[in-house]
Amino acid sequence: MRILTCMLMVAASLAAQDTAKTPAQPAAKETAKDTKKATKAPAMAAIPKDAVETEPGFYKWTDKDGKVWMYRRTPFGVSRWPAEPMYTKQQDTADQQTTAVEQGDSIRFERSTPFGKRTWVRKKTELNETEQAIWASQQKNNAASRTAEKE
Repeated sequence: MRILTCMLMVAASLAAQDTAKTPAQPAAKETAKDTKKATKAPAMAAIPKDAVETEPGFYKWTDKDGKVWMYRRTPFGVSRWPAEPMYTKQQDTADQQTTAVEQGDSIRFERSTPFGKRTWVRKKTELNETEQAIWASQQKNNAASRTAEKE
């Protein structure tokens, strides 16, 4: 008898729940759809067709306002960020701490690092932009010190 009573109570409660859910169910589904639409992430930007590939997988593009953007295709979509100048303050201070000494047709560069002194030699014809800037500033400093000595 107890089992029968429990079964009837469970059946009655389930029936009451079904009748309560029936009118509310469509409204719940509609709000869930609206929520999904509202929280949907914006579509990832695609790489513009006129973007130039600077390195494998990296693209550079200038918008109509003249701002330069970098693009990269990742497994999660396309990543975009504003292009920054190549030289930072940290690089500038490292360049100022580098000395350059002429050795015939080559130049010997020395820079102190946390791991000790770094030395390298390049021919004058094979200098990159950074090394050319270091060499030019070194010559300028040498010329300025020579004129100061004469006075």
